[in-house]
Amino acid sequence: MNHIQKLLLLTALLSSSVAFGQLTEDPEDRRDQGKDPLKTQTVDGQPLPFSQRLRFGGGISGLRFGNPTSIGVSPVIGYQATEHLIVGVGGTYTYTRYKGITNTGATVPIETYNQYGGRGFVMYEALPAIIPNLYLHGEVESTTVQAKADQTGQTASYSLTAPLVGLTYSQPISRRFGVNLTALYNLNDNLIARSIYGSPFIIRIAFF
Repeated sequence: MNHIQKLLLLTALLSSSVAFGQLTEDPEDRRDQGKDPLKTQTVDGQPLPFSQRLRFGGGISGLRFGNPTSIGVSPVIGYQATEHLIVGVGGTYTYTRYKGITNTGATVPIETYNQYGGRGFVMYEALPAIIPNLYLHGEVESTTVQAKADQTGQTASYSLTAPLVGLTYSQPISRRFGVNLTALYNLNDNLIARSIYGSPFIIRIAFF
C-alpha cells in the first residue's frame, strides 16, 4: 500500500469517527460546532428523555431588612415541552414582620404575615429568529395571606387568584438553566391584590 492509499484510508477512518461522534454526542456538545444545543432532541433527531427536559430552580423575593423585615422563596419546576415552549409550576412563601414603638420607646413586633401559594405558567418563545430567548409569559397564581396581630393574638386571612400576563427574557447559562427576568401585569388588580403585590406590575428575577 503506497503513501497515498494509506492517507486515504486514514482520512476515511477519521471521517467515520467524527460522524459517529456527531450522532451520539450530548446536545450540549453542539456548542463545539458553533450551534446552540437542542432543547428537546439529540443531534440525530431523537427526543430527549423526560428527565433531561426538566428544569429546576427558583428565586428569592420580597427581601427587605429593617421595618418591615421580609424574605420570600419561590421554587420552580419547568418542562421543555418543545424547542420554544416551556410549561411549569412553582410555589411561593414570604414571611413579613412589622415593628412598632411603644410609649416607653421600645421596639416590639406588631404584625406578622405568612404568605404562601402556588402557580402554573406557560412561556412561549414567539420570535426566536428575531429576538431569541424572549418569551410570552402567562400564568395563574393563587395566594393566601395569614396575618397575626402580635400584641393581641388576633388573626385574619385572605386569598387571591391572579391571572398574570407579560414577557420573560431568559439568558441561558446551560441547556437546562438560565437567568430569567420577568415583567407581568396582574389582570385581577384590586385592593387585596395591592396588599399582596403592591402594584399591578410585577417584576421577578428567577433562576431555572
